Amino acid sequence: MKNLKKFLIAFLSIIILSSCSKKNFLEQGTTLNKEKVSKIVEGSTTESQMIKLFGEPTIRKEINSNEIQWTYQYVKKSSTSHMLIGETQYDIVEGTLDVIVSKGLVIWFNYNEEHKQKKW
Repeated sequence: MKNLKKFLIAFLSIIILSSCSKKNFLEQGTTLNKEKVSKIVEGSTTESQMIKLFGEPTIRKEINSNEIQWTYQYVKKSSTSHMLIGETQYDIVEGTLDVIVSKGLVIWFNYNEEHKQKKW
């Protein structure tokens, strides 16, 4: 009988503690990935094609009278948080696509993607 009580207490404790965890998901910005970025061709891809592929850029910055830099940013984070011990694991993907447009055409671009993980 004592072993049954200990088992029940341990079992209920595990259920109570596991119910205190929360899954979080955050996605911001324009979805970026290597497959979509590979469709960009310097000197050939137009502004309208960029907008069809990625939408409006997060940032537009004039470099000079002929060139504008477009920046697309993307963050996707999924995590599990526990009320007692905090964030126990996460998976983060961050992407940044910088594009220079001149006279309606992409003349240069750079894509960076970073993955971060934490497993408790």
